[in-house]
Amino acid sequence: MSRRAVVLEKELPLRIERPFLLWSYEVSHRRLVLRSRPGAGATGGAVGGAVKVEFLNVLGMKVKSQYSQLLISPAPAPGTAAAVDIDAFVSVPDRHRSKITTLLVSDGAEDGFVICGALRVRES
Repeated sequence: MSRRAVVLEKELPLRIERPFLLWSYEVSHRRLVLRSRPGAGATGGAVGGAVKVEFLNVLGMKVKSQYSQLLISPAPAPGTAAAVDIDAFVSVPDRHRSKITTLLVSDGAEDGFVICGALRVRES
């Protein structure tokens, strides 16, 4: 994983097999950060630096405070039956839909979501 990487939808789904915590949410910057501890592998072994997952220009979210692993994938298309709950949570005007993406965030057991403008993943 590069030091600075912007994840594009063609690179999704993304799976990172280490524990993550909800690290911060900055209301003024609409920025959500999930972070792993340095060397925190799924089995407790050393696997490198901390991984920071940043959601930028966040309009809405439903996330847990911690994940045993992190799975991020595109959400179903707006208007579909599977996306009804997400669509009802945050109303995005049609003129802004092309700048916003909805991502499913999960640990494999429970799904949440983030409605945002961009996703960035960094390893330090």
